[in-house]
Amino acid sequence: MKLVVNSLLGIGMQAIAEAVALGEKAGLDRNRLLDVLSETAVVAPAHVGKLEKAMKSDCSPQFPLRLMNKDFGLILNLAAAVGAQMPATRAAFEVNAAQSVEGQEQDFYAVILEIEKQAHLGSADNRRTGVISE
Repeated sequence: MKLVVNSLLGIGMQAIAEAVALGEKAGLDRNRLLDVLSETAVVAPAHVGKLEKAMKSDCSPQFPLRLMNKDFGLILNLAAAVGAQMPATRAAFEVNAAQSVEGQEQDFYAVILEIEKQAHLGSADNRRTGVISE
């Protein structure tokens, strides 16, 4: 049951990260975007706190990315064992793994930073280092 629930948790954060990058690429203010997303009915309550942490650029781990990656691995192993197809989980796992390469102990919401980086949003690297440019 835990793996089933955590598949939703991880895939949900991946979807949020993609939505944030889309909004930013379309010219929306990042903090306003995160604020509005946190108020919508489609964002799970478990993710609302992650959006608040993202607004503060606080990657301190509550649920570390490495644990989300471990669970994704377990989920994909279970899926293979029972013959279930999990393409969204596999894609989310790949993004999580790419962000894990950063080597820092970060909360799993840090996938937002990875998606921003992949979207070539210049400010993503600045937020990661704490340097904000105008």
